[in-house]
Amino acid sequence: MSESTFATNAVLEARAREPQNAPAVLPIYASAGWVFRSLDEVDAIYEGRQAGTVYGGSGVPNHEAFEAVLASLHGAQAVLATAAGMSAFTLALLGLLGKESRIVAADDLYGNTTTLLRDFTRFGIAYDLVDVADLAAVANALKRPAAIVIVESISNPRVRVADLAALARLAHDSGALLLVDNSLASPYHCRPLDLGADLVIESATKFLGGHYDIVLGCIAGPLAVIDRLRPLASRTGLVASVFEVWLGVRSIETLDVRMERSSRNALAIARRLAAHAKVRAVHYPGLSEQAHLVATLRNGFGSMLSFEITPERSAVDRLLGALRRVKLVLSFGGAQTTLSHPATSSHRSLDRQTRAALGIHDGFLRLSVGLEDANDTIADLERGLAAV
Repeated sequence: MSESTFATNAVLEARAREPQNAPAVLPIYASAGWVFRSLDEVDAIYEGRQAGTVYGGSGVPNHEAFEAVLASLHGAQAVLATAAGMSAFTLALLGLLGKESRIVAADDLYGNTTTLLRDFTRFGIAYDLVDVADLAAVANALKRPAAIVIVESISNPRVRVADLAALARLAHDSGALLLVDNSLASPYHCRPLDLGADLVIESATKFLGGHYDIVLGCIAGPLAVIDRLRPLASRTGLVASVFEVWLGVRSIETLDVRMERSSRNALAIARRLAAHAKVRAVHYPGLSEQAHLVATLRNGFGSMLSFEITPERSAVDRLLGALRRVKLVLSFGGAQTTLSHPATSSHRSLDRQTRAALGIHDGFLRLSVGLEDANDTIADLERGLAAV
């Protein structure tokens, strides 16, 4: 006990010896402010000559660990953790676009991504939507200068697989960058950088997080680009929280086993639904014979599928009311199997006409397949379909 006053002791005497042995998992560095011993040390840490942390909002060792493991899994030079998947998109657009830049984007992106592109038109940014499965249409769209081409490796919610290698060639031949949203595939099923993509965005909330308990995103790509985006992320408050990235590291440890099981389950469920009399269509890459699937995907076909029933909200409500295990959850990628209704959730920001053009009607359902026994999930879905 020092001889300081009670008030000073209360503030300064919470001390602990630094352990000489290492913890089994990385501790949570929940400190916004960090101590410096001199101005020279401030300069050294700011300039990257000495390992250290400037400020919690710029990233702490937990961010470094999360970014390191994802860089390894993606085969990326660098990764930047962001507060959400949409934060990653916002940061990429802010950092890479100039005045009057133009974007060519897939016409079936996640609804909020399309809405974000619309938001950026207020700043003089233009965008055109194109069916990226039609490579001739993409080539035609790129006859006019574009800064970025945006696609999803597996589209949400129609789960169409993009020919990333071909799209990368088209983008680069026109002088554009290829930015890929890899949230539905995760690096377990797809490594877009290996196929020519310039940047990869993940909503780590989804399969990377795997438990419906975090909101987190990331951007993977060349070190020069990530280094350019990192200070912008700090200035705009788009850096992920410490606890979220700590949980992200925990979750990624089981990514391999989770994705192997859930994608195996998804294939079995897709096959059973495709044979069901009350299911009008099933969308799942594992039911397709498109040649580019082999080049784009690995380790199976993913843990997400969509299926269509009678295009009526009342039919969906009857199905939901009869289910006992599968719940309606407006997200995806968790350990438990969940349903989502894109027309009233992920794509509700699009007008009815646009949704109809994409085939997203009131009977279109997205299924995020989890880790349960596939036969139990099939039995529950058949119970629900019997009520339709």
